Amino acid sequence: MEEYEIEKKIKDGWIKAWFAIEVMASSKELTENALKNHIEKMSKAKDLLILEKKFLDIEKVEFEDKIKEAYSQVAEVTLLVKDLLSLIVAIVLYGPSAIEILEPKEKKIKIDEIQNIANFIAGLMHQFAQAGLGGIVIKT
Repeated sequence: MEEYEIEKKIKDGWIKAWFAIEVMASSKELTENALKNHIEKMSKAKDLLILEKKFLDIEKVEFEDKIKEAYSQVAEVTLLVKDLLSLIVAIVLYGPSAIEILEPKEKKIKIDEIQNIANFIAGLMHQFAQAGLGGIVIKT
């Protein structure tokens, strides 16, 4: 994507961000394939455009637990997302370890976008509760 196209999207309300996404697995091959597949799925997401991706070297990680060793790899991804809701959905679905918002410096948010974000988070919380992974405890 050309720089002028990126700038136009940002003027149209898109958000430019940087994600660091880490994968850890039991072998180098599994680690490499898992991360590449994860980024490939990400590239097909609606309302998200990957501008750059960089795969760092795979590193061996040693533990003193039941798992003695694993392999870790990080991908650095620069992307554009259509709006704040799309950013939050991308964070939930693709699990970055770190995020940096690059542009714009300021953003006005319409009430309907806040409403959509609130409903997305509420729906996610209900999915966690249905799966037995959390929820709200009400004491009377």
